[in-house]
Amino acid sequence: SILVVAAGNNGLDNDSVVNDLFVHFTNLQFVENNRTYVMDNIVEVAAVNQAGQLVGFSNFGQTKVMLAAPGRGVNSCSSLPNQFKTKSGTSFSAPQVAATLAMMFVHFPFDSYSQIIDRLRLSVDLLASLESTTI
Repeated sequence: SILVVAAGNNGLDNDSVVNDLFVHFTNLQFVENNRTYVMDNIVEVAAVNQAGQLVGFSNFGQTKVMLAAPGRGVNSCSSLPNQFKTKSGTSFSAPQVAATLAMMFVHFPFDSYSQIIDRLRLSVDLLASLESTTI
């Protein structure tokens, strides 16, 4: 399985920030029975605007944040009946990536999670604006 996480909304570099309130999921390691395991099934997602530019509030990280998805001005449900609100945040970017990964699993049911992640990496638009802020 793959865990998709929002990069965070503090405008910080997740590669260098040490913050007790924010856990960086990418490349987590744990030791069990004297063996070290690396969790390479985690996809951390930043937020971009409609022009493909990283938005100011979005966390980023050239070694931790894999990619970005729309996260500014996303239509979302409202507490009012039959209405939508425009919202922003990496929490709106991550579900778009999770849905994409789910569709990839449907189309490639015999692929491993690492093959699916590779397919995702190969399918994204490489934006010059994100070269120094994502993997």
